Amino acid sequence: MKLNNLRNKFIQYFADHSHAIVPSSSLIPENDPTLLFTNAGMNQFKNVFLGLENREYNRAVTSQKCVRAGGKHNDLENVGFTARHHTFFEMLGNFSFGDYFKKEAIHLAWEFLTKELALPKDRLYVTVFENDDEAAEIWHKQEGVPKDRIYRFGEKDNFWRMGASGPCGPCSEIFYDLGPDVGGDPKQNVMGGEGDRFIEIWNLVFMQFNERETGQKALLPNPSIDTGMGLERLAAVMQGELSNYHTDAFRQILDKLGRSCRGQYIYDTRKLSPSELKKIEMDNIAYRVLADHARATAFLIGDGVLPSNEGRGYVLRRIMRRAIRYGRNLSEEASLLPTAVSEVIALMGDHYTELKQQKSLIEQTSFDEEKRFLKTLDQGTEILQVEISKLQKKQQKIISGDFAFKLYDTFGFPLDLTHLIARENGLQVNEGDFEKHMQRAKEIAKASWKGKALSSDAAFLIKESHKLFNEKGATAFSGFDRLHEQGKVLWLAKDNHVVNTLKEGDLGVLVCDPTCFYAESGGQVGDTGNLETASGYAEVLDCTKNHDVFLHHIKVTSGEIKLNESVALRVDKKSRQDSANNHSATHLLHAALKKVLGDHVNQAGSLVEPERLRFDFTHNQPLSVEQIFEIESLVNSEIEESEDVQSTVMTHKQALEEGAMALFGEKYADEVRVISMGDFSKELCGGTHVKNTSYIRTLKIVSEAGVSAGVRRIEAITGQRAIQFLLKNTRENQVAREKVGFKGNWENYLFEEQKTISDFIDNQREDIKNLTKELQETKGRQINIDLLIANAKDFVHQGFKAKLVTADIPVDDPKVLSELTDKIRDKIQSGVVIVVGEGESSHPIVVSVSKNLVGPYKAGEILKQVAKDLGGKGGGRPDFAQGAANNRSNLKQAFSNIRSHF
Repeated sequence: MKLNNLRNKFIQYFADHSHAIVPSSSLIPENDPTLLFTNAGMNQFKNVFLGLENREYNRAVTSQKCVRAGGKHNDLENVGFTARHHTFFEMLGNFSFGDYFKKEAIHLAWEFLTKELALPKDRLYVTVFENDDEAAEIWHKQEGVPKDRIYRFGEKDNFWRMGASGPCGPCSEIFYDLGPDVGGDPKQNVMGGEGDRFIEIWNLVFMQFNERETGQKALLPNPSIDTGMGLERLAAVMQGELSNYHTDAFRQILDKLGRSCRGQYIYDTRKLSPSELKKIEMDNIAYRVLADHARATAFLIGDGVLPSNEGRGYVLRRIMRRAIRYGRNLSEEASLLPTAVSEVIALMGDHYTELKQQKSLIEQTSFDEEKRFLKTLDQGTEILQVEISKLQKKQQKIISGDFAFKLYDTFGFPLDLTHLIARENGLQVNEGDFEKHMQRAKEIAKASWKGKALSSDAAFLIKESHKLFNEKGATAFSGFDRLHEQGKVLWLAKDNHVVNTLKEGDLGVLVCDPTCFYAESGGQVGDTGNLETASGYAEVLDCTKNHDVFLHHIKVTSGEIKLNESVALRVDKKSRQDSANNHSATHLLHAALKKVLGDHVNQAGSLVEPERLRFDFTHNQPLSVEQIFEIESLVNSEIEESEDVQSTVMTHKQALEEGAMALFGEKYADEVRVISMGDFSKELCGGTHVKNTSYIRTLKIVSEAGVSAGVRRIEAITGQRAIQFLLKNTRENQVAREKVGFKGNWENYLFEEQKTISDFIDNQREDIKNLTKELQETKGRQINIDLLIANAKDFVHQGFKAKLVTADIPVDDPKVLSELTDKIRDKIQSGVVIVVGEGESSHPIVVSVSKNLVGPYKAGEILKQVAKDLGGKGGGRPDFAQGAANNRSNLKQAFSNIRSHF
């Protein structure tokens, strides 16, 4: 049975048993700072299990995208070497939220495997927690599993916890016997052993306890079910394969790679000799790494992760570079990672449509990263060889862990590659020291994505917001239509304590209902303003929300604010208007970027505040001046059109069918708010906007730069700020034009070709360059060559007299210095000439060796010695070399050092 059919069959089976079909969540966990990537089917239901979120269903079935390549669950270094380790995989799962429990969970699983899939019962085994007599009895009496096929194991294998405290419970695993033909140690090829014969295919978790931090367990009032079954493992069982890589989930990718590098993945290696097997297996490992990592690459980029040097992007870069490095083992010419990634999209894009939607971005990012890394890979190999040569000269046998880690961290060199090259040269690597550096880097990476644990303030507000939501419901928000509201104070807090009163000078948090204050979300900052009760007045410094409860962060400036009082709320009108200008302009900017640059452009982050807007978007190269002008022109044309901004509430499905842009990876409710601006922009959004595009007045892009690989950032201003910016720049331009003698009336300036300040500057630079060149040449002609030769050092080589000329010349034109060096060399006929010039930031070095001395004396080697003393570098031919120095302060000593060698 094909993998796609298996996935569909599993989902349909549970749908027929009253389970809601829930789509896979993004690989970027939503609102969960404890996770780097989604790594299990239950991740998206975590708050449901914790009682923090309610769903309209109490049974669910999913096929969840998962990545295990960082944090606690990290399979990266095992991938390629085993039959079943993956970075990316699909987790099939069925869930019960306080509905059915052990009896039905066990029955559903057993029936699916033995009836729907017709797996032979005599090849299935189950495990239970050592004290879970209830589960063991259900397996035996209800499903008829013989007692000798029911194994009991301890907490390590059969007890599951969500964290240090919280929901937990015993689990029951189902194993499949692959048969006696599986190789390996017979002692380990047993149930509970480390061999490959018995593989776990399904884990049923019975969440029945709530564990306190003290370790005490109390029964949950509504015990739940969480199950997980690896789709690739199940496919291997159903297709009669011992390796996941030999299923249809990977064959198409492996075969495509083979054709691309004029090789072949060997599926059956049983008849190969040991020597043949060794060579073939090295290639097979590379194929498997590429196939697996291409899947992780495609799905991570598709979900919005881009390669970078921190957090999730750092892990993705490691995955991609590991694949590229193994691909280099198969071919030095073929571009293998992008090839494999394209095949993944073709193979899986029908079910996971985001792959097709993001096809151009995924493929271009893969190509760019491969191109970039292949350069550094060659550099890394060269650096390692230099280090090995140094150690061999010193007769040392150990490559330091610090050096090995720098190779790993900077050039993506896995430790095993450093080990391999070291062994080939009779050296070893200090692996213990390497691990210390690796651990330190993991802590840094973990901090970059996880940050600190939730602050006590944040944890307190989350906990209290959940209570308020359960007691009072969501805060009613009226701010789309008004900036004033009358509400009632429902809750007050100060210093992480619930209070009844906030007094003058106090900083605290207030919850009221309803409110007109917009709470920070979707990149837009929270409103500011003030509020007033019969007994006090407070400034609203910010507004945030948790669980749809709006939290007003306030400072009481007079009197006191009391619980249950009526409260008058007033949003700062100008601040709100400026934020609305910038938010609506962001939508127009997003649409314009897609029109000018292409459909691969997607939002990668945004900030909307009263002063400015910041928009991060996926694109692989800097924008040209012409592109920025075209984008600004498109946006300002739409502003000029004075289109009414329409806000419509509709179903998520209807919004997408009508062409509304949704931010990929965002979680949307069944009903969504769609913001439309004529035919130009239609986007899902919960923020505040202008009533008409004319309110924005104008948009000006003030900066465009890269923030990480494949992500650009635009900062822009609108409204009065943009007009002031343009007026200021126009005045500066007018003044500058007058000073350089450019004249003309405004009509000519707007509608005819005229000289610009930029043209003037370019011409001036060219003039300065030419004059500087003439000056340098004049200086060169004025230098007294005879005096330099008179101060030369005489030396004898193989009976021939020769001279060493060292010269400090106050010229920074390498061409002038080269010509001078040639003149000196020709005049002395036999010798070495070393000239150091003088520039502003770097200083040219030129070395020339007469032909009769080339061999014993090499210009490139001599230059390196001089450059080393001057903090520089360079190279060249045996008879001529050029370089540059950073520091001339040590020039006398450098000349003295080189003279001592002659």
